[in-house]
Amino acid sequence: MGDRMSELRWGTLLLLLVCAILLEPLIGTSRIAELASLALFETSVLGAIFMSAETRRVQQVGFVLAVTWFAASVVAVLEYEVGRLVAWLSVILVFGALTLTFRNMMRRGQSDMDTLLGAIFGYLLLAMAWAMLYVQIERWWPGSFSVPEQSDIWASMLYYSLVTLTTLGYGDVLPVSDIARMAAGFEAVVGVLYIAVMVGSIVSGLHDRRTEERPDPPA
Repeated sequence: MGDRMSELRWGTLLLLLVCAILLEPLIGTSRIAELASLALFETSVLGAIFMSAETRRVQQVGFVLAVTWFAASVVAVLEYEVGRLVAWLSVILVFGALTLTFRNMMRRGQSDMDTLLGAIFGYLLLAMAWAMLYVQIERWWPGSFSVPEQSDIWASMLYYSLVTLTTLGYGDVLPVSDIARMAAGFEAVVGVLYIAVMVGSIVSGLHDRRTEERPDPPA
């Protein structure tokens, strides 16, 4: 029962993250959509911290940072000048959640559906983290990316992060500056390694586990 509940929780976090990614493209860009997407994303990040943290202290620190992050993000959406605070809190929390999630997956030592859902969640969170990095690069060094005119910066960077992570590279969004190119190249390398090492080992482990559980044919 405990394993089943754990699987359900990772599945819920994955669903929240997917909804956060798809919400604005599906219903259009607006302040309400931005706030809703932000709430879904930050809830999934906080959930990952609580799921993967080894101690209550880490959970408490994560909760305080997440509440501060959400409050600062709402203020930023309302067009007040707190962008730098949001950027630093985003980096700390998202990469912290990534680190805890990866440690949780590697610590299990077994492959099951729960582990696979957590690995998929981590993969999409990786794309979100790099998209946030790209947005900050573009804000700090304007012109670092070539994007279609009149396109939303967050939607463009998230799209670019996803196609870079999966090494598709359609070419409609391009890194121009050196720092943008290095960040994109590093994401492509991490994406390939993630699929090859983590997801590949989990899927292989699932296959081996099912093979072991399959009853031997009668003699």
